[in-house]
Amino acid sequence: MLSMNSVWIERSVFDRMTLEADAKYPLETGGILAGYCSIDDDEVVITEIVGPGPNAKHRRSTYRPDYKFHRDEIGKIYEKSNGLISYLGDWHTHPSATAHLSWIDRRALRNIAREPRNYMDRPVMIILGESSGGEKWSPRAWRTQRVVSTVFWPQWEYFPLGIKVF
Repeated sequence: MLSMNSVWIERSVFDRMTLEADAKYPLETGGILAGYCSIDDDEVVITEIVGPGPNAKHRRSTYRPDYKFHRDEIGKIYEKSNGLISYLGDWHTHPSATAHLSWIDRRALRNIAREPRNYMDRPVMIILGESSGGEKWSPRAWRTQRVVSTVFWPQWEYFPLGIKVF
């Protein structure tokens, strides 16, 4: 079993996520996560995000990113960091709901893991949802992994991660 602990996210990066969320509210928005994993792959560090992109589609309960923009931007981040910072997964908002994984979110995580060009077989997803506390956005994070294969299709598990903003 995977022993995933936490996703660490720089304060300035988290603030950019919430600014983007506020700007598109009450519509969904999102983007991609970039950073690195610890040597044992037990911790994930988010050092950069990319927003939705100019051709993204935002609706009240769905969001479709600008995939070409994301590919181009993650390539620039990777090159600028000499290969130290790479694609880790996606983030998006649930402006009218809590930050729980929907079936669409689970499918998205599986699709990210299945795509060989992502070079990420255990992607991360951060969701900013409606907060019941004093802050507007409450973040939650997950990571997925293929755990067993049946005769007909693989099985996946979704592991919650603690979020630490630093």
